[in-house]
Amino acid sequence: MKFAVVIPAYNVAPTLAATIQAWRAATPASIVVIDDGSSDNSADIASRAGANVIRLAQNSGRGAARARGMQETGTPYVLMCDAALKPEGDFISPALSWLEEARVAAVFAHIVQPEGRTVVERWRGRHLFKSQPVALNRRALLATGLCMLRREAIQETGGFDPTLRSGEDAHLGHRLLGAGWDVVADPALRAECFSRDTANSVLARYARWNSPRGLRGRRWLRQLAYAMRTMVREDLRARDPLAAFLSLAVPFYQLRRR
Repeated sequence: MKFAVVIPAYNVAPTLAATIQAWRAATPASIVVIDDGSSDNSADIASRAGANVIRLAQNSGRGAARARGMQETGTPYVLMCDAALKPEGDFISPALSWLEEARVAAVFAHIVQPEGRTVVERWRGRHLFKSQPVALNRRALLATGLCMLRREAIQETGGFDPTLRSGEDAHLGHRLLGAGWDVVADPALRAECFSRDTANSVLARYARWNSPRGLRGRRWLRQLAYAMRTMVREDLRARDPLAAFLSLAVPFYQLRRR
């Protein structure tokens, strides 16, 4: 096989089996789960679902899990997928087609969700998964929720930083673009999120995607203004007033992270 599937996992017992099963149905490729020191039974679930499980001794963060996933696979390409995502339609064939171009380092899917059933899911769909790309972007900043990576490019640019607990994909993405590699966001590729977030977990994800190192000073004030003027207004226009409280919490959660 040209690629292996790598699934970083940390306390994802409710969703991990479904993600593994989706890839087992889609490809005969090897599936490697990097268990990042989970305190639940994620590793046992992955093993029973037929994945090769690599257990880290302690929770080390996303950078370490993704770096270990690259080490544990020897294929020219690596498909990485978060443990609460599955492909919507065919991802593999279009992704491999992109990687036939010599200077394409990665291609990734846009994350979507079914219609929200709870206030948290509605907020997540509105503010996290809202930016459906309308045009192909060959110079996109890497997102690793569901992506196919060229090993040569990842190694050439230093790989995932194992010291980063979050923001590891953007960190690598900047280096790939700076080295002249293309990173493709293809609007035809979609990954479905089926996790059941809590208010805390969805705020953590928003902060991880938008301010992995926290906010201070003027940047925090800009986030506060954006939350009040844009996010809250979107919630109210959607007749979802409870979601507005989550929007108001965003800047304070980001402040707390540091």
